[in-house]
Amino acid sequence: MTLFTLGISLLTTVLFGLVPAFQASRSDLNGAIRDGARGTAPSSRGIMRRLLAVSEVALAMVLLVGTGLMINTMLRLRRVNPGFDTSNLLTMTIQLPEGDKYMERVPGGDMERAKPAVTNFYQRLLERISALPGVESAGSITGLPTHFSEGPTFVILGHPAPLPEQRPRASYDQVSPNFFRTLRIPLKKGRYLDDHDTNSAPWAVVVNEAFVRRFFPNEDPIGKQVRLRFDPYPTEEDRPREIVGVVGDVKHHGLGRAAPPFIYASYFQQPDVYPGGSIVAHLWQDLAIRTSSAATMRGLTNSIRQIVAELDPDQPITRIMPMDQVFIAAMGEQQFYMQILSVFAVVAVFLSGIGIYGVMSYFVSQHRHDIGIRMALGAHPSDILTWVAKLGMKIVLIGILAGVALALGLTRLISAVLFGVSSMDPTTYLVVAVGLAAIAFLACYIPARRAMKVDPLVALRYE
Repeated sequence: MTLFTLGISLLTTVLFGLVPAFQASRSDLNGAIRDGARGTAPSSRGIMRRLLAVSEVALAMVLLVGTGLMINTMLRLRRVNPGFDTSNLLTMTIQLPEGDKYMERVPGGDMERAKPAVTNFYQRLLERISALPGVESAGSITGLPTHFSEGPTFVILGHPAPLPEQRPRASYDQVSPNFFRTLRIPLKKGRYLDDHDTNSAPWAVVVNEAFVRRFFPNEDPIGKQVRLRFDPYPTEEDRPREIVGVVGDVKHHGLGRAAPPFIYASYFQQPDVYPGGSIVAHLWQDLAIRTSSAATMRGLTNSIRQIVAELDPDQPITRIMPMDQVFIAAMGEQQFYMQILSVFAVVAVFLSGIGIYGVMSYFVSQHRHDIGIRMALGAHPSDILTWVAKLGMKIVLIGILAGVALALGLTRLISAVLFGVSSMDPTTYLVVAVGLAAIAFLACYIPARRAMKVDPLVALRYE
């Protein structure tokens, strides 16, 4: 994207800075005096003005195509199914501090243990939030879609053991038992995690359909066991986890990316100690709160702040927003590019319109004598209109064709941030070309209309 903007800027500098300067350095003063006495302009100047107008149209075409592609991308992203129901869903982030209140160091290595206060805090928080009026359910996860998820490696018990450097990897999050029902993530097979999945019970996990397609293409995953490892630390969990359910795919890595293979584990079935700072994922929780209406959702924030303050007066809440806004915020890169291109495109369209208007106005003023002769010989005003308009639209057509050629090359630079649309999308090019031609036609029409009203006697008076 930076290269795209830089290329447009350099091209604009060359066309509108160096070219006029080069032309001025080759001026013929005697010819200019003779042409001025005749009331006409040198043909080279007319050609240069037309070339500049063509360049303005071409650059406007490039920027409008880029803007159109980004708008198309945004519209397509907003129509993507994230894999769950985002309506009336309030989210917020809580990160407990790495202090003595919630964790302790384990002697003999870079290991940390979470105190019972961590689990107690989140369990009591969710219970009290769920009891608020208008709240249908509440759940938590170590990273809401588009936020954060770990990527541990694992082995599947009963499958051939891979080499250490070839261990499969999947995204992973800790969730509360009610998380899936809160987000309304569909259950495809087996069961959800529930309140019975405690540390004293066999450890269970739920995987998504992408996980099944990747690692169990011809097997039933229910009942299979996996053993996770804390990467990049070569420390495996001391207990295997049994797959008890399969849920639908969720766009955890963004609406524009495929759902990754995913493992969901119960927040209450976690190791006693964590290596090398990985305890942060256990201290961090994103809350998701399903409400009965949008109005209820907007009024919950103060009540939740009060509950958190009662549980821990020093604990802040951050990133409070509806789930819809979470995905919109995740589209920030595309939205930023769209806004930047839109600003440049508006300026380019304005300049191209002014440029075409200026060229055609200059053409009319310098050809008053020719227009007068044509009118005196019986030309109809509509013939004059057609003659002038044809010249203007010829400039526009050449500019559009040059802009299409430039856009086909330059818009590839933004292809990495496009979604669901090609950098050579014909619909976008057609819509932009028609729209730009309509604007240019208006810029041509005013001078052409003035040419229709030229009085032959006035035009020929000074000859």
